Amino acid sequence: MARWRMPWHHSIGPIGLDLGGDAPRATQVRLGADVPRSDMIARIAPSASLEERAAAAAHALRASNFVGREVAVGLPSPFVRTHVARLPELGESDLREAVAWEASERAALPREQVVADSIPTDAPTAPGDSKEERLIVSADSADLARTLDILVDAGFEPMWAEPRFTALCRAFGRRARRGSDLSNIRAILHVDDREATVLVLRGDRIAFCRELPFGGDALDEAVAGRLGVPVESAAVLRSHRIAAIRGTAPPVDPVAEEAAQAAARPTLDALASELALCLRYFGVTFRGGQPAKVVLSGPHAAEPRLAGIVEECCRSSVCSLEDELPPLAREALGAAAPRWIVAYGLACRSRGLPPETLEDAA
Repeated sequence: MARWRMPWHHSIGPIGLDLGGDAPRATQVRLGADVPRSDMIARIAPSASLEERAAAAAHALRASNFVGREVAVGLPSPFVRTHVARLPELGESDLREAVAWEASERAALPREQVVADSIPTDAPTAPGDSKEERLIVSADSADLARTLDILVDAGFEPMWAEPRFTALCRAFGRRARRGSDLSNIRAILHVDDREATVLVLRGDRIAFCRELPFGGDALDEAVAGRLGVPVESAAVLRSHRIAAIRGTAPPVDPVAEEAAQAAARPTLDALASELALCLRYFGVTFRGGQPAKVVLSGPHAAEPRLAGIVEECCRSSVCSLEDELPPLAREALGAAAPRWIVAYGLACRSRGLPPETLEDAA
C-alpha cells in the first residue's frame, strides 16, 4: 500500500496513473528535478474496459510503494470527447456552465450526464469578435464516477482526471514554461497503439489538438495482411524492426523488411498527410505561426521511415521525444520513455495547481 505522505515528502508529486495505452502505468516524480522515482504497470487483457483497467491499476497500486494517495488519472481517448468551439468571454462559473451545455449538445447527452471543461487555445480573433476559441473536453459523468470510485474504494484519492493529451503537453512543456517561450512553437505526433494524437504547443500551452484513427494496431494489421501471418506475429516483427533501428536488436531479414515497409507505407503516408493538414490549419488560424519542428513521440513513433516521410510531407525538421525531455528525466526513463511519457506528464502535476480539465469530476 502507498505510504503516508510525511512532511519531508513535500517535493514528491502525485501518482500519475495512465489508464490508456497497452496497459495501465503509474509513476511518481520528484518535482523540481522532474526525476521519476518509482513506477508500476498493471497487466490486463487487450480488450479490457476502462473500469477493468482501473480495477487492475488499483490492485497493483495497493502492492506498490508510492508516497501518498493523491492520484492524477489520465483517461484514454475513446472515453474522452474533444471539439473546438468559440465562446463569448464569461466569468468562471458562467463559462463552465456554457462549456457543459456545449458539450452536452455535441454529445447528444443530458446536461446532468456530462462533465466538461475547456482549454483556451489563444487563437487570434477577428476585429469586433468578442468570442475566443476553446478546446472543449467532456466525458460521461456516470462512467467517470464509476472509474474513479474503484480507486477511492482501494484507498486512493483521485484528485484530477484529464485526457492523456494534456499530460503529453505537460511533459513536453517542462522546459518551456516562461512567458517568452510562447514563441517556441512545435508540433507533437504521438503514435500510440490504437490512435495518434497531433498537438501544437506554444511554450507549455495547447494551441491545437486532433486525434487520428491511425496507430500501431493499424500498422500491425497492414503488415499481417501483406505477409499472410497472424497479427501477433506482425506485431513481433514490427517490434524487432523498431529495436533494430535503435540498435538494440540485430537487423531484420531483408525480404521481411522490404515487405513490412511496403505494407506500412500507406498508413504512414496517411499519418503524415493528416499531420500536414493540421499544421496548415494551425498556420492559417495563427496567421503565419508555424512549428519550428515536429516531435515524434509514442511507442510506434520509431517506425522505420516515418521520420523521413513526415519531414518530406510537412517540410519541417523532425526530432524524437528524448530531445524534448529534461536531461534527468530522459536518463531515468531511458528507452522506455515512449510508453511512460503520459504517466510522467501526469506525475509532473503540482498538487497546488488550479483546475485544468475534468478535475473533481466525481
